[in-house]
Order: sequence, then C-alpha cells, then structure tokens
Amino acid sequence: MNDWTLSLMDWIGDVIAGMAVLRYLLEGAGVKRQNPLMNMALVSTEFALQWLRLPLSHLPGRDKSALVWAWLVNFFMALSHLSWHFVLNRESGAWHLLPWAVALAMVNVVQQMIYVWMAAVFLLALLSWMNPFSPLLAGVEALVRPFLLVLRRFIPPLGRVDLTPVVLMIFFQFSLTVGIGALEMLVQRLM
Repeated sequence: MNDWTLSLMDWIGDVIAGMAVLRYLLEGAGVKRQNPLMNMALVSTEFALQWLRLPLSHLPGRDKSALVWAWLVNFFMALSHLSWHFVLNRESGAWHLLPWAVALAMVNVVQQMIYVWMAAVFLLALLSWMNPFSPLLAGVEALVRPFLLVLRRFIPPLGRVDLTPVVLMIFFQFSLTVGIGALEMLVQRLM
C-alpha cells in the first residue's frame, strides 16, 4: 500500500473514532440532542452504535457504546499498522501483536479525548469572541466547563481577560506531549 493510502485510512479512522469520542464526552456532559454539535456526533456514529448497545447494555453506568466503538476503530487501525511489522518481521507470530494493538488503541482513545477537549477550548474562545449567541456554544462550553471552573479557583481574571482557556490548552498540550507520548513510547518499546 502507498503512504498516501495509509494516511487517508488513518485520517478516516481518526475522524470516525474522534466523532465517537465526541459523542461520549457530550453525552457525559449532558448536552441535549438539539445541539448542533451533539446532532453531528449522533448522526455520524449511530450506524455503528446500534449494534453495540445490546451486548453492552448489561454494563453498569451510562452508555459506553460510543467509547467502545472508538476503541474498536483504533484497535483495527493499530492492528493494521502492526501487521506491517509482522510482514517485515516474519519470525514473530501474529498473535504477538494483539496485546500491543489493544494497548495502542487505549492510548489513542485517551489521545483523541484530549484532542476533542483542545478543540472545544479553541472553539469556546473563538465563539465567545466572534458569535457568543451561536447554538454550538452550549455544547462546547459543556465539554470544558468542569476544567475551567477548577482553574478559575486558582487563576483570577486579569481585568476582563480570562486566561484559564490558555492555561487549559497548555495543560492539554503538556498531557499530549509528556503523558501520551510516554505511553506510546512505552508500548512501542515493549513490543
């Protein structure tokens, strides 16, 4: 396969898994179905979640089908990348790759959660400046409000400027670079 084909497949998989993560986070934040952001997440994931809900209905707590769907998409993407390792390294068995695909898929789901939160912080800042009456604002704000409330306890506004979204973006970037990067490197070293 060509590099651009793999890149396109990665991009499509990331979008599908990212929409499932977005739906899971929006449902957890209590965003109503009428919100355009929630509606987009519902429409783009319902085809897969309808067959996952029944086997997962016995799990306690809220519906985890969107999170499981995101993990499955990431699992198959990781398995496809690791299968190239198998093709190039024939002495190791294919079963050897399954635990690493499971681990990489979990790391990727956490990474996608952080990306969704980062996008929400960026959209919150952008919409609050440009269009504070946008219907998207309620969904975006629901995603990051818990983080911002914690930060606002420690960081007061400077006049009329709220620096907590900037601090939150720095925290998320640090989490991606140090936390997720370290987890990815650990999984790859253990392979």
